[in-house]
Amino acid sequence: MAQAKESRADQLLETATLLFKEKGYHNTSMQDLADALGMQKGSLYYYIDSKEELLRELLEQATSILGAQIDEIYAADLSPGEKLQRALENHGQAIMDHLNLVTVYLQEYRSLPPERLQEALATREHYERRLMQILQDGIASGQFRQVDVKMTVFGFLGMLNWTHQWFSPEGELTSGEIAVILADLAMQAVSVNPET
Repeated sequence: MAQAKESRADQLLETATLLFKEKGYHNTSMQDLADALGMQKGSLYYYIDSKEELLRELLEQATSILGAQIDEIYAADLSPGEKLQRALENHGQAIMDHLNLVTVYLQEYRSLPPERLQEALATREHYERRLMQILQDGIASGQFRQVDVKMTVFGFLGMLNWTHQWFSPEGELTSGEIAVILADLAMQAVSVNPET
């Protein structure tokens, strides 16, 4: 019985992800979710307290996926270049491998209530700070050229995050292949001696 509840809860999260992506969080009602799952609206509350709680859970999942390895990468015994390459590849691939969930995160995180939004922003800022530190370490070691660290990291993340607008799993290149291409472009942008 517990497994059935867990399975139904997973279905609810998956359905909410698709509906929030297609219609937006504010335009998706609990009735929409119930209809999509073929159940009574009241039955949803057996699995989730509110639509807001559902969004919070989805955004926590997305944050966990996107930031999963950044501290490990930062602490690894690697050069700043290797760390940055790995972090950017991981970020790009995570977005493309979890396209629907990450799209909801990127489009709807501002829909969280203020206290939840602050938590989400704190997690994101930690991630950004780690990337900035890797870049600063590379500049200090002479591996990277002098750049505006904050703007460069924001540029890298903007490039990778935008893949949620155009990536298709049925496309010619895999998520991993695209992540490597985009990370390589980013590395060329900061390299002291870019390959020609």
